[in-house]
Amino acid sequence: MLQHPGALGVGPETQTALRHDNAAALDCRAAGKCAVQEKMTMSKITKSYFLLADLPARWGHSLTDIGGWAFSGRLPIVMPIGPVRCDKEVAAGMVGVNATDVARLLFGGRDPNRSCWVRRIRTERALEWQFITDPAQGIEVRLEDLMLAADDVAEFEQINDLLGLGSKTGRRGGRSTNYDWEGMLVDVIADVASKGLPRTQEDFLKMMLDWFAAESEDGDVPDASTVRKRFARVWWRLQDKL
Repeated sequence: MLQHPGALGVGPETQTALRHDNAAALDCRAAGKCAVQEKMTMSKITKSYFLLADLPARWGHSLTDIGGWAFSGRLPIVMPIGPVRCDKEVAAGMVGVNATDVARLLFGGRDPNRSCWVRRIRTERALEWQFITDPAQGIEVRLEDLMLAADDVAEFEQINDLLGLGSKTGRRGGRSTNYDWEGMLVDVIADVASKGLPRTQEDFLKMMLDWFAAESEDGDVPDASTVRKRFARVWWRLQDKL
């Protein structure tokens, strides 16, 4: 038989306190759930760039080794910059850096006080190097300014099994496009087989962009940075084999 709360010795004040305790418990559970969800969300955030200076410890190779890979075109170096003028164009943000221009930072030991001046850069959508005209002396750069894109680091690690995880041929999933990547690659490799490998990686990438431009019905072609990221590895392998 149900009894009135008053018959059990529970007065109105006690009932109010119990309701407050229950509400507080619900709030704590909700807060705990939100904290767990926030932690899970934060754990999904990954790096976009790696400092080049941190890679020797990560890979177990010297800075000189990494500099050599950068010289061969296997590791595209980038760095963030403020606005500079390249003739009539203003460039800013993350830009490519030619490894030969920062050679003194990559060889001869790590010195945080050593710097060099960079006078040419490559913006994300550009194929050719652009010379800085203002400031006239270029940009002063130190080793700590140099970076590598996380996608390039991950791909290089997989190809060379630098983390000892076994080489993986598959790529992580990403946004699909309607570009005929396979058709382009077949025709470009056929051209390379008959005419030889272009002298530079930029000429090789230009062959690909020219193919898309010729085949596109509406003028839509992939941007240069996408082509470079997808097929730089093809250039490295052909360069090694041919």
